[in-house]
Amino acid sequence: MCGFVAFLQDQPTIDIETARRALTRIAHRGPDAAGEWREKEVILLHRRLSIIDLHTGQQPMQSHDGRYVVVFNGEIYNFPELRKQLEREGCRFQTHSDTEVILEGYRRWGNHVVNKLNGMFAFVVWDRKQQLAFGARDRLGIKPMCWAMQRSALIVSSTLEPFSEIPGFDRVNPVAVRHLLTFDNIHSPLTVIRGVNKLEPGCTFVWRIGDQEPSIERYWRPPLPDPNLSVPSEGELEALLDGAVKRQMISDVSIGVFLSGGIDSSLIAALMARNSEKPIRTFSIAFDDAAMDESSIAQLVARQFGTDHTVLRAEEVGPEELLELIGRLDEPFADAAVVPTYALSKMTASHVKVALSGDGGDEVFGGYPKYFLGKLNSRGIPLKSLFHHSLRAFPWKPRGMSHVYRRTLSSQERVRWSLTTYGDFPIFRKDLRQVLMPAYYQATQLDQFFEPWERRAKRYGERFDTDLLMRTDLETYLNENCLVKTDRASMLASLEVRVPFLDNEVLDRIVPLPADKKIVNGTLKALLLPLVKRILPREVWDRPKHGFSMPLDTWLAGNWRPAVEMALDWGEANTDLFNFKYLRRVHQMNRKTGGFTRELWNPFVFLTWSMAHKVKL
Repeated sequence: MCGFVAFLQDQPTIDIETARRALTRIAHRGPDAAGEWREKEVILLHRRLSIIDLHTGQQPMQSHDGRYVVVFNGEIYNFPELRKQLEREGCRFQTHSDTEVILEGYRRWGNHVVNKLNGMFAFVVWDRKQQLAFGARDRLGIKPMCWAMQRSALIVSSTLEPFSEIPGFDRVNPVAVRHLLTFDNIHSPLTVIRGVNKLEPGCTFVWRIGDQEPSIERYWRPPLPDPNLSVPSEGELEALLDGAVKRQMISDVSIGVFLSGGIDSSLIAALMARNSEKPIRTFSIAFDDAAMDESSIAQLVARQFGTDHTVLRAEEVGPEELLELIGRLDEPFADAAVVPTYALSKMTASHVKVALSGDGGDEVFGGYPKYFLGKLNSRGIPLKSLFHHSLRAFPWKPRGMSHVYRRTLSSQERVRWSLTTYGDFPIFRKDLRQVLMPAYYQATQLDQFFEPWERRAKRYGERFDTDLLMRTDLETYLNENCLVKTDRASMLASLEVRVPFLDNEVLDRIVPLPADKKIVNGTLKALLLPLVKRILPREVWDRPKHGFSMPLDTWLAGNWRPAVEMALDWGEANTDLFNFKYLRRVHQMNRKTGGFTRELWNPFVFLTWSMAHKVKL
């Protein structure tokens, strides 16, 4: 697990000192070593968190024939098999690392190397002979990558932090702010910084010296449902997941697992214990708030499988620590679960360097109640457009109108309503026009609030059914929210996190199954439950679904109140983006009655991030 920055140029657009300063901004992603490769004006820089081949896996790495140089972030789980295949085809290796397998695989197979890699990855290969760069990101975007052009130079980085050291990248993209307010995150290919783009998951790029920008192609996307595909037997499914966990346990350093007490993490822990000769390390976090705390269930699982279990008591995050954490993110991110995820990662990192996680289980196997939205057939009510127009014409937004308004919506409109915080809805709490100042309506393209989701959804058809919802979730909620949260929180703590449910072999077998073979007669994760019931304690699976929920309204009104008010004060003095009269009204109502969460939290996150990053609109 690492971080890199590549400056690909034939003129000194970015000088070496600027490049080195840029690299320091991602030192937390690779605290074990730093590497640098230069030739003329091309500069490749790398920070390393040593996991595999601790002694000879340094980067940037050059191929044995000297032609290619690579910088790589991630892990390739099938690299031993690929190495043997390449050796049979005549390749010679100088290290025992997965990095060199990518390098020699590209030398042998060219761009098609990505189709052979089972892992989480983002990398750039520089071809010294052709003066050409090839880059790639894994199927679902477990590892990040972003890029920008500055004059004739292509800059590629693991995350946004390095761009803060490069002149010209200090302006906020207002459309990205709308994404944050709507979805809690910023959807690819946008970033919060104008001129910087994310490489979308499952994509590659090719760029030559002199090109105006990279040529990007998609090599993988979630497949359409195949009604003829058979459902795997319980034995086949067990072998599939067992193989994924076993592959992802490969490491030259200590390894553990996040154990929340839920189905997904408990199953990962059980399969890890099966594949380990000594007790595995498991980590859970305990909260004082009983509504959030699952540590007793996690301890039950730990006892059943004989793990070396550590319960980490969550310390109360104060307003100063909250401001610091949000300010350290590479771009604003408004899923509040990043706070406990960082706390768990930080404490886990004091014991191990790698942890497995249950991320992806819900999206792949159908674990969210929101997927039932695909069963709706409502067309709304007659004259609803007149009703909506009347609401928009009101000079004030009546409270308590949400339950009435929601009943007027069609199935497709209800999906928009359910999946967003703010939008183009003419009622209190849901109306973007209330939180943004009029001068920014046009700049944020407010009427396009749901376009990032719908653009991906249209790849899977026009009907908003459960199959479409689940596949779109892989490209939106999973990629843009869950995986971003885990990557940023864990890497701030210099901890590598792996996700066996997103192993290529699991994806290839399970994702093509139609939704009605995963959610059966209203039962979520129906495909997974027989295995879970046989392996795990009843207390794990015979209870309501429980996530990293938190009493956000209580914290915003209580312990975090000073942070909220500091951000609002700073915002009023430094930006005219938001309607601060509205935000202060929401803050006041939350202090009195509670019940306000993301409506206040999302703007607060942007303001807090902006305070730390000194950006401008």
